[in-house]
Amino acid sequence: MKKANYIITTAIVAAFTLSGVAVTQAEDAPKKKPDPAAKFAKMDTDKNGSISKEEFTAKAKDAAKAEAAFTKKDANSDGSLSPEEFAAGGAKKEGGKKKEKKAKAAAE
Repeated sequence: MKKANYIITTAIVAAFTLSGVAVTQAEDAPKKKPDPAAKFAKMDTDKNGSISKEEFTAKAKDAAKAEAAFTKKDANSDGSLSPEEFAAGGAKKEGGKKKEKKAKAAAE
C-alpha cells in the first residue's frame, strides 16, 4: 500500500512539474508581430487601398501621438498612407532634416 501511494504521489508531482515547464515555455516564447498587410487591410475601413489620417487615428488612445506617427509615416506628404509607407514604419527621419539644413548652409 505504501508503495502504491508513493507511486501515485510521485506521478502527481511529476505532472505538476511538467505542466509548470510548459507554461513557462509558452510565456517565454517570442511574440509574433502582426502582419503589416493584415493590419493595413483592417485599418483601411473604406477599402480604397490607402489609409487616411482619420482611419489611422480612429481607434487611437492618444490622438496627438497617432497624428505624429501618421505624419512620420506619410513619406510623400499626400495625406494618406500607401501599403508601402505603412509597412516601412516611418520614412521621414530627423537625419533628413539635418541633411537639408547642411545642404542649405553649404549653398549659402
